[in-house]
Amino acid sequence: MIRMTAAATAMVAAAVGMASPASADDRLDGEYTFINGPTSNTWSITTQCNAEVTCGGTISTSTGLLEQITRVAGGPWTIERTDVPNGRICPNGSTGPADLMYSFDPATLVGAISFRSEPGVCGDPDWTSGQNPISLVKV
Repeated sequence: MIRMTAAATAMVAAAVGMASPASADDRLDGEYTFINGPTSNTWSITTQCNAEVTCGGTISTSTGLLEQITRVAGGPWTIERTDVPNGRICPNGSTGPADLMYSFDPATLVGAISFRSEPGVCGDPDWTSGQNPISLVKV
């Protein structure tokens, strides 16, 4: 077990060591149309990248959302939101609270929005999770 952990740690360290440094090309700036199934809205995104291969910034949306967006070199862009009052759409069309994670590929701008909700939300007796496809299109 210890050998497996040490080997896994070495592989992660090697992968991080091979990651290319962040640059202006890694940034995600401008106006985008966010598409989540039949729903869409406009996102305005501003980001910066540092020498530690991390990028971050803010998004503001046409629906009034203001959130942080982050990316580590080689990984997807992500936005995490907790305790979103209407984060889960129930089968009957009502909504319930959920934690949300938006994640999308920096090259294709295609990804998923994942949710996780507590027992009782939408009448489910257990923790529930799922995801829906999303995409961004440069305006």
